[in-house]
Amino acid sequence: MDKKSYFTDDVREQIREMSNEDMKNALKSLEGTPAWFAIIKYGQERIASIQSIFLTIDPLKSASEISRYQGTITGILDLQDAVLTLKYESKKAENPKYKQEKNLNELGGAYAAY
Repeated sequence: MDKKSYFTDDVREQIREMSNEDMKNALKSLEGTPAWFAIIKYGQERIASIQSIFLTIDPLKSASEISRYQGTITGILDLQDAVLTLKYESKKAENPKYKQEKNLNELGGAYAAY
């Protein structure tokens, strides 16, 4: 199946109907599942192959190629980083001490009027 035929009207409709909050919750729920570990493993394998390319590239002759591969690594890690950030932010928001500090910062930090 090619990518174009995968994105049927039904798939597109489900994407449109999903709220950003539902998307974030679904991404957070990936962490710790077999699918999550498959995503991490896939990223690690892709990065390992890119890093081996760095050993063969002449940095003086191919600086733009190196930059392109560095950008590729960032892209590969984007989903992993997003899930971990969502999970971390969620845990921070649940922590009463963090909530207290957040409220203090919103009131002006150390200069807040009590």
